[in-house]
Amino acid sequence: MQAPSLRGPPRAAPARIRLVSLVFRLGRALLAAALPATAACGASAALVAPVGVVAPVGPATTTPPAEGAGAPARSSRGAGAEDLSACPALTDGTCDAAEPAECTDRALGAWAEVRDDRQFACVAAMLERACSLEDARACAFAGRLWLDGRGVPRDVERGLQMLVRACDEGVAMACAVGAHWAGEPLNANDTPDAAGLLARLEAQRTCLLGQGDACFQVGLLFYFGREAYPRDRARAATAFARGCDAGDARACSALGRSLALADGVARAPERAAIVLAKACKFGEGLGCSTLGLLSERGDGVPRDVARARALYRDGCIAGDIYGCLHADMLDSDAASRRYARWTAACARGSAAACAFVGMLCRDGGDGVTRDDARSLEWMQRACDLGESRACEWIKSRPED
Repeated sequence: MQAPSLRGPPRAAPARIRLVSLVFRLGRALLAAALPATAACGASAALVAPVGVVAPVGPATTTPPAEGAGAPARSSRGAGAEDLSACPALTDGTCDAAEPAECTDRALGAWAEVRDDRQFACVAAMLERACSLEDARACAFAGRLWLDGRGVPRDVERGLQMLVRACDEGVAMACAVGAHWAGEPLNANDTPDAAGLLARLEAQRTCLLGQGDACFQVGLLFYFGREAYPRDRARAATAFARGCDAGDARACSALGRSLALADGVARAPERAAIVLAKACKFGEGLGCSTLGLLSERGDGVPRDVARARALYRDGCIAGDIYGCLHADMLDSDAASRRYARWTAACARGSAAACAFVGMLCRDGGDGVTRDDARSLEWMQRACDLGESRACEWIKSRPED
């Protein structure tokens, strides 16, 4: 999926500039609590940074920037964050005691009043501590600092890792900053697989901005671990949920199945039924078929075989092979011990029975353990025996 190219944040409107100015004044008020000992550090040329935003890659500036329009000047010494004598928020343990978000707020308030390298190292250390305590916003700011070597030794790999982590956790500005960095030709040598990273961060940013189909594609890439994405079923479910909230029927269908099968997320059949009904209403065949399975079993909804049959047919009409096969399964044999009967029939050469066993292995239940590999084997056998729908199902099945 090709996401729109990102070349930097838009120019701030006057009202936004006034808001940033207000945040600066708030930062000065927070400074007394965050860095009570900064007066002892000695002053140098002012290093003014935006509070609440991550600056894009660009030349240093010493003037207060509008959102994303500039960044604090680089440390001439490349000071590391290990000298924390000017950082009581760390040395007295208050950042550990505070909520991570509060530690981040203290660091951002202090950033607005930085006067020398030691103070800047303190800001970087506070943000790194908050990031390690799972505050994604802190990871976004800290990653920016490590990319440029402000208050810490420059470490591009570490900085990008922090930005990607923040992006994965839903901080859209981190996605934008990382994408901008990866898209700059001058940074290519410092950025492993810059093209893949750029595509990933741009796609995730597009999802976070509310484009449902982008969220669905991001979810699939996380689900299967393709391209620059690690295999992460939990993040896949999160992306599907964002896509479903944005109105993408495929994302709702994928989320519903994940919830029904506890695939990357805690099992929640009642919620699964709700999002699957939404997918079905929007015309997504697999959503209808999966909701039919829940109705057939009485899982998250009252058991209703007639409704299940109707949902399977709706899914089939919408082009979902899964629904077609399930409808035939209900018509063929509604009794118990279906697995034993159909495996025997498959051994006698019944292509449809082989496909039915494949469906049982895919869904689990009825005394059968869910097993995708075995499901594929049975469907392949059905295809070899002439069941065209099994062949279509195999072709449409994403490679895992």
